[in-house]
Amino acid sequence: MYTEVYLRLEPLGVELAAAAARRAGHDVRVLDLQVFSHADYFRVIEEWRPDAVGFGVNYLANIPEVIDLAKETRRRLPRVFFYVGGHSASFTAQEIVEHAAGAIDCVVKGEAEEITAPLLEAARDGEAALRALPGVVTAGGEGPPPQLVRDLDALLPARDLLARRRKYFIGVLDPAASIELSRGCPWDC
Repeated sequence: MYTEVYLRLEPLGVELAAAAARRAGHDVRVLDLQVFSHADYFRVIEEWRPDAVGFGVNYLANIPEVIDLAKETRRRLPRVFFYVGGHSASFTAQEIVEHAAGAIDCVVKGEAEEITAPLLEAARDGEAALRALPGVVTAGGEGPPPQLVRDLDALLPARDLLARRRKYFIGVLDPAASIELSRGCPWDC
């Protein structure tokens, strides 16, 4: 309801992860479920049949939905590598993996740009290879702490992969685009 009435922001984190994967030579598509339906998502994965599916989770309220989608995706594509990242996933990583009951291979804590390409490569080598990566949490445990991005200007979001760009808004600012000038939170919540 919130993203229908007051605020719907473009998924910059997903766009950055997509840009990193594409830069590493992967065929990438982005489907934002703020503006597309579950039926659209399942149609895309059935037609495309990707090797990997990644979800960005920035709102705690979306975690049950992502777990349900992961379970159904795993049913339809048993061999797919399914991973989750994003703000809310970063601080609930172990719980997400546990509740997914094998449907989610790992959760990536922290920033996505520099870990996306190594993550996709490590996925081919199994859980131990994944867990060796910074910020990656699997059912078997957690790897080294996540690393910060060295240069926020080194990679631009893959905005060209995002359909329905005019569907993002903030209150009466319609349409709206997002920019990022820094990262992190100045408060000690």
